[in-house]
Amino acid sequence: MQRYFLKQPIADDIVLTAEQDVFKHFGKVLRARVGSQAEFVSQDQEVVVGEVVAITPTEMTLKVVSRLTENVELPVQVTVIVSPLKNDRSDWFVQKATELGVHRIIFTTMTRTVADWRKQQLKKAMRLEKIAQAAAEQSHRLMIPTIDFLSWSEVLSLPKQAGIVAWEESAREGEVGTLVQVVKPLPAEASLALVFGPEGGLTADEVAALSAHGFKPAGLGPRILRAETAPLYALSAISVLKELN
Repeated sequence: MQRYFLKQPIADDIVLTAEQDVFKHFGKVLRARVGSQAEFVSQDQEVVVGEVVAITPTEMTLKVVSRLTENVELPVQVTVIVSPLKNDRSDWFVQKATELGVHRIIFTTMTRTVADWRKQQLKKAMRLEKIAQAAAEQSHRLMIPTIDFLSWSEVLSLPKQAGIVAWEESAREGEVGTLVQVVKPLPAEASLALVFGPEGGLTADEVAALSAHGFKPAGLGPRILRAETAPLYALSAISVLKELN
């Protein structure tokens, strides 16, 4: 069943208007009719099933036929911090990270960052937010990850309960346990920040700065992963450690 996010509380009825994207997709693309149903998530993360009871070219009315109790979010709130990527690789990364349960995505410029988004940051943000929303609806999540653009200094001072920086030198040195040691004991709803370098990797100075601000260097196995692949590896590992144990 199709799922949509509504930026409002949900009572016994839902009224959608032609100006809303939900109306355009459910009513026009999926051609909803009286009796059609869809799931809706309120601003309070309440999920309901709505059934169309009346529809006109400009308005659709649905009655709530059931309320769902579910918890599909990762037990910990994961913030992924990455460098802007070239071409459409950031689009793909945001989509897949959303499907894997990321809570927040932060883009920041690093020493070896190649892509320069400064002149198109607003346009990029709007595009990535739409991608995150579509992916959250497709994967039936309860929230849409936030997309932010922060400076390096803001990343260093980011509030968190635990932090990890993926560092290929740690992997080369044979380090294999930090990710598990940090993630496993985290309590429910704990904030975990993960930093991943750009295509050329993080510099030693950047890793030292992150370490000084509470980020623990960790290897992600013996293989070298692409900048957009490493965060997905980590999110999958967190799901295994916190949801499948």
